[in-house]
Amino acid sequence: MKRFTAYFFILMLCGIRVDALEIVYPKSDNVTINSESTFFIGNENPEKELFINSQKVNVHSSGGFLHPVKLNVGENVFNIGNLEYKITRNAAADYDLQVKEVLYKEPTVYFTAKENTPLWATPYTHGLNRLQHLGKDVPLKVIGEFGDFYKVQLARDDYAWVLVGDVVKSDEAVSIAKIESFVYNEEPDKRVFTLKLNKEVPYILSESNGLDLVVYNVAGYPEDKYEFHINKTGKLFGYKSYYKNNSELVIEVKNHPSKFEGLNITLDAGHGGSEVGAIGCLGDKEKDVNLAITLKLKNILAQAGANVYLTRDDDSTVGLYDRVKLSQKNDSDIFISIHNNALPDSQAFSERSGASVFYFYPQSKELGKKILEQLVKIGMCDDKVRRESFAVVRNTESLAVLVEVGYMIVPEDSAKITDEEFQLKAAEAIKQGLENYFNEL
Repeated sequence: MKRFTAYFFILMLCGIRVDALEIVYPKSDNVTINSESTFFIGNENPEKELFINSQKVNVHSSGGFLHPVKLNVGENVFNIGNLEYKITRNAAADYDLQVKEVLYKEPTVYFTAKENTPLWATPYTHGLNRLQHLGKDVPLKVIGEFGDFYKVQLARDDYAWVLVGDVVKSDEAVSIAKIESFVYNEEPDKRVFTLKLNKEVPYILSESNGLDLVVYNVAGYPEDKYEFHINKTGKLFGYKSYYKNNSELVIEVKNHPSKFEGLNITLDAGHGGSEVGAIGCLGDKEKDVNLAITLKLKNILAQAGANVYLTRDDDSTVGLYDRVKLSQKNDSDIFISIHNNALPDSQAFSERSGASVFYFYPQSKELGKKILEQLVKIGMCDDKVRRESFAVVRNTESLAVLVEVGYMIVPEDSAKITDEEFQLKAAEAIKQGLENYFNEL
């Protein structure tokens, strides 16, 4: 017995996986999953045959497997190896769809209660319907409500929505503002546009072929809205808007850098600490893989002359918004969040794999394309560049992308992204994508 224990310990030290079936997902053998499908993810000796309810499981040469299954309403029993799993799928719930829009007889003034208060295009917090993030104490003309949202009238035919919890009621009457002056300054690293008003009002700054500014509730313009277009002097490379002295609306537009050397780049290793992220087929934790790739990328970018900052360099917990604040504090030109992907139960049969890149503001889309091109060149499938409202990429002050190098739960991807040599290749590919983007400026 002592010899066996010693031998087992030596195997563990050498990094050899124990030759036994391991189920990584579902997380227990008796779970409830409210989806038409799910999957079994885990690992087994690739030389052994594995079946789930008589269906053969395709085990990768690394030992990892992902096997999708359909779920009927009620209890579903699955036998895998010598294990039994019970998965319960509940009937679809009857959601209350009786919420209706209510319009007030008289408009009411509310003030934004915090910095970064979102204005929404629709009364829902999911999707891509954020119009603008306003600072604290901006007055809004509220004319109605829908569920957890107030309806805001910006102009005669322009409306937006704000969460009830993001504003506070005011005793002030609805009043109109005046534009007193407009000042333009050109500085070495940016262009600054300052619109002086007699009070704060809501506005929306959006990207087109440059930037479009619409300032609402101001006198002397059609529908009481002032519209101004800021031309591009090249590709957008970061911008921000804010109120100064409670009345000056300032728009700062960065000039794009003249060379790659000296760029301020913040790298964000996704998850960390108590936030594990996805678990791979072989039991690897996403947070560890993300950090390994990020540290390799840091060294490569630093050698190329960039100033590189990290949101974390160890297994620590960092909040989503703290990551963005760190990037802004570093005056970053580029922010890259490194992740590795997973799939929800509902997409168990999708067969998606490979690398993908996410952005929110259009200025970052082209950078995402260049990075993905290089990841595909090193053997990752093209899982597309997509626009998503992820917190870490909702930052206009720098180009910001989230890179999913591969899928933790897909055996082929998992075998690559957990390999140190491939991690180095992935880091080099991301750096090459950055350089290709910069060289086309």
